[in-house]
Amino acid sequence: MSALFGFNGSPDRQQLEVMGRTLAHRGGGQPRWEEHPKISVGYDHATQTEGLGIGHGGVYHQGDAFVAAAGYFTALPPGEGPPLARLLAHYLQHGSRTLLQVQGDFVMVLFDGRAMHLVRDPAGGRSLYYGHHAGRWFFAVEPKGILAVPGFPRRLRTASLAQYLAFSFVPPPHTMLEGVLALPAGHVATFAGDSSPQVVRYFRPELQEATDQRDEQEIVADFRSAISQAVSQRLNPTGPVGVFLSGGLDSSLVAAEAARQAPGRVRTYALHFGPRYPNELSFAREVADRAGTSHHEVLLRPRDFLPRLREMIWQLDDPIGDPITMPNYELSRLVAREHRVVLNGEGGDPCFGGPKNLPMLLQHWYGGIERHKRFREQAYLASYRRAYEEILRLLTPEAAHEIDFERDLEQVLSPFFRTDQPRHFLNKLMAINIRLKGAQLILPKVERMTGAAGLVPLAPLFAGQIVQLSMQIPPRLKLNRGVEKVILKRAYADALPPSVIDRPKSGMRVPVNFWFRGELRRYARKVLSRRALDQAGLFQHQRVRQLLDYSTEEGPGRYGLRLWMLLTFELWRRIVLERESI
Repeated sequence: MSALFGFNGSPDRQQLEVMGRTLAHRGGGQPRWEEHPKISVGYDHATQTEGLGIGHGGVYHQGDAFVAAAGYFTALPPGEGPPLARLLAHYLQHGSRTLLQVQGDFVMVLFDGRAMHLVRDPAGGRSLYYGHHAGRWFFAVEPKGILAVPGFPRRLRTASLAQYLAFSFVPPPHTMLEGVLALPAGHVATFAGDSSPQVVRYFRPELQEATDQRDEQEIVADFRSAISQAVSQRLNPTGPVGVFLSGGLDSSLVAAEAARQAPGRVRTYALHFGPRYPNELSFAREVADRAGTSHHEVLLRPRDFLPRLREMIWQLDDPIGDPITMPNYELSRLVAREHRVVLNGEGGDPCFGGPKNLPMLLQHWYGGIERHKRFREQAYLASYRRAYEEILRLLTPEAAHEIDFERDLEQVLSPFFRTDQPRHFLNKLMAINIRLKGAQLILPKVERMTGAAGLVPLAPLFAGQIVQLSMQIPPRLKLNRGVEKVILKRAYADALPPSVIDRPKSGMRVPVNFWFRGELRRYARKVLSRRALDQAGLFQHQRVRQLLDYSTEEGPGRYGLRLWMLLTFELWRRIVLERESI
């Protein structure tokens, strides 16, 4: 995964070494220090990214200036010399405009001799955090790197807990920790001395919103060419190619494209939870047979992952309440025995009109005339179907008193609905999905869970150029009359079985609703005991017990998800705030 961390101000090798030891699980075991009078940087390169794209992370100097990057690049400014040399030279001459020519999954720190600039890639394939303490600004690829700084406070941001319950993640720029901030995807933060940073968004794909009046066949052909290029940029030039294949449209498309470009070298991996639960194995097998991949199926049960659940939460660092984290984690452990990188299908729904946009579109079209000021924000929060409507029932009065629903929840969404760009309502929803859910849940979840096993995740459908292209595609080719991801289906109709093209999305449904009545029941009751909840003072134990007993007025379909969110948070709280061992 590679580690990148440091701070501005006078050098302090001991401080760097403490941060480096905390992030040692991310690197290759050979940390490198860059110390200057105004900035100190630690870097530990993991070799898995070598051979990807046109260049990988590292460090490059030009006089007093330097760049340190983690990740890999698929596009850089033109010029001569090594990739990082070109990037630094161009940045010193043109400033942040340079970033418009940079693609890939990366985070980096640029020092121009005067100020420190932190950069996160366009889509959010890699993460970067920062915080202020004792007159310095610290940064790291994981919050735990900042928390390692002696004296840095460990305090819960209660508003973030409400956001987590509503979204199952914390929207940027905040994290679950007071004083630790997340750099949003496609942004650059400039630090000059002790003052607050100037944070600027450099990647704005909505400015390219569809004005394309070309023939649809031409648009579809160009789209397939772009997907082909995005996959090609992420393929191993030699050796086996790993792909997570669920049997859904998105991962099937990536597997088919990879198999076309690397015939005989692709190995696909599908995960399931046993014959009692719904799965997509038959569709994954059809795709694998048609594409000619070496296909493998993996069974996951609670008894397989419970011994490693606390370690998984530690790896997540900032909690994510999506049950798919555990399958990602366990499947990656197995795949890492054979591969150093793995392709996935993440990005299809956020970028190309997945079916979860339908409730909001229906509300937009048929929601009536009398609408209050923030009806769209509230409708979106409800349609997200996490625990938005549970917040006041779950939180203690003391915790709830610190929450302002308009400030902490609705205003997160208001900029997306009230902006003139993008203009089309579906594209507004996609912007939320890309910049919030994609950059703060989907991509960080995959990066942390696969990276914990020493794997590099590659998401061609979430490549920066594909995100930009998604805004240029007319809405009718994304979600049309209830048919989702139209352009994906048209572009790959000849490469995928009709059963995959024609069926509605079902997704990988982790059976937490059943597990919390069976194999997870005892474990959850122990972690979410009345004594533990009362000591923390955040959740009302009566309401949590109702969820554990499946005895609330709501239908049972949401019990499992809400319990997983509560379990994830409570384990995170103990490990991070209480410093319990993993």
